[in-house]
Amino acid sequence: MSRVTLRAADRAQWPAIENLLQFYHYELSAWYPIPFGADGRYEIASKAAYLGDPGTHPWLILADGELAGFASVDGELVDAGRDVNLGYLFVARRFRGLGIGAAAFSGLLARYPGEWELYYLARNAAAAAFWPKAFERAGVREVDLSREDVAGEACVMHRFTAPGT
Repeated sequence: MSRVTLRAADRAQWPAIENLLQFYHYELSAWYPIPFGADGRYEIASKAAYLGDPGTHPWLILADGELAGFASVDGELVDAGRDVNLGYLFVARRFRGLGIGAAAFSGLLARYPGEWELYYLARNAAAAAFWPKAFERAGVREVDLSREDVAGEACVMHRFTAPGT
């Protein structure tokens, strides 16, 4: 397996995250009708306000030193009784199936102890396949799983406590 590193993304690295969001949206377009703009790119609003929010912590995911994806942890909670929300976790296709996403998730849990929530869009079959394996690898044994409407979309919600908390 590759050596996985989480690198805190500073302002100079935000464009890399915004570029990777094109691929993130491409992946989601397998299940959701996300249209292209006239220039052939997905029309994604700038994430500068989100990434710069004091409660948001953006990360670059590196595999053997090579950019493989990104993640963010934020305070955009559905359940106010939780401490941490996983805003994004994206690993580029060629790095999938190698344990990189699960290792990055484990690294985030180690950095942010407490009560977590994360959710994904209900039709996202890739996420549905990924998360049970990621939880197992991270040592998360008890997950409260529910289907919920979040911002008008059907989602699969996971609530759990980070191991060691």
